[in-house]
Amino acid sequence: MARVNALDELPWLPSFFIFLLFLAIETSPIFAKLISPKGEYDIKLANSESELNTWAEQNAYQRNVLLNTDNIINDRVYGDISTEEELYAYKKKIAHELMKKQQDAFFKKQTRIL
Repeated sequence: MARVNALDELPWLPSFFIFLLFLAIETSPIFAKLISPKGEYDIKLANSESELNTWAEQNAYQRNVLLNTDNIINDRVYGDISTEEELYAYKKKIAHELMKKQQDAFFKKQTRIL
């Protein structure tokens, strides 16, 4: 902020050149990094990012394979269960008993009303 205040007190042309000097000093490390060849840090950073991307892709692939396998197994298991007559008969018996209880409860409720 002090630089900006000091620039306001100078004439226009020297102020502009000082501004350009400050701009060059502040941006020179960025340009130097862009111009320089890749160094050890750049290679290690790229390697680290590549490892992370590979790990994330591998986990996503494993989750998809696990989901597909689980779906296939569930389809086979429930498909086999749906064809079993014993299970069908048991569920039918339970449903029949439940309907009897509902009818008895309805009858008791109606008789209490009368």
